[in-house]
Amino acid sequence: MHISTIATAALAGNEDFSGKTAVVIDVLRASSVIVTALSNGANSVVPAADIEEAFSLYNQHPHNSLLCGERDTIKIEGFHLGNSPLEYTSAVISGKDLILCTSNGTKALRACRAAARLYIASFLNLVAVARPLAAENTDVVIVCSGTNGKFSLDDALCAGMLINAISKHKNVALCDLSQALLGLARGNQQPLELALQDCYHIGYLREKGFSSDIAYCLRVNMTGCLPFWQIDCLRS
Repeated sequence: MHISTIATAALAGNEDFSGKTAVVIDVLRASSVIVTALSNGANSVVPAADIEEAFSLYNQHPHNSLLCGERDTIKIEGFHLGNSPLEYTSAVISGKDLILCTSNGTKALRACRAAARLYIASFLNLVAVARPLAAENTDVVIVCSGTNGKFSLDDALCAGMLINAISKHKNVALCDLSQALLGLARGNQQPLELALQDCYHIGYLREKGFSSDIAYCLRVNMTGCLPFWQIDCLRS
């Protein structure tokens, strides 16, 4: 198995995903939202390309859908939910189809739709994603969503930890970036909140008042949820 890693969502459009398994990571916060929502009973998550498409999709099924997402970390005007995983409780989203539009994560998702299989990973469900990947024989492309077109350390460390988990059960060949991220993960001996304390994205979210989201998103293996792509949406 070969594992390659793409540093940002913007670079994913250059990749040929044919016959490969893609894994999208956007720790802060889209992939954590998706994992949490499907764990708490959402029927599906539909990634929208932009705000206009999100409203169009919602208007097709307004009675069983919720508009979800953010721009510059803040809930989009007219949307039901923002991009905080703490909003996605069972009482709010159980049985609902969630139309999600975010600054980085949904762009990465849409770029990977040609993959043979597509999973969503976060710190919250690392082992749940590593297990099927280790059992498969297809090449894997990990897409780190990044932050506004730039490399983001939180996604990178999550990718490295995922590669490490897979490598414990499968012989893997790695691209240069995958090798670097595996070394990062294996070399880290600190709790995530300390390892990532100087990460730009974490600092920015903290300034915006989302410290509780950060603490939640840095929890490891709290769920066995495995979001996967099915035709035009994510399910678990």
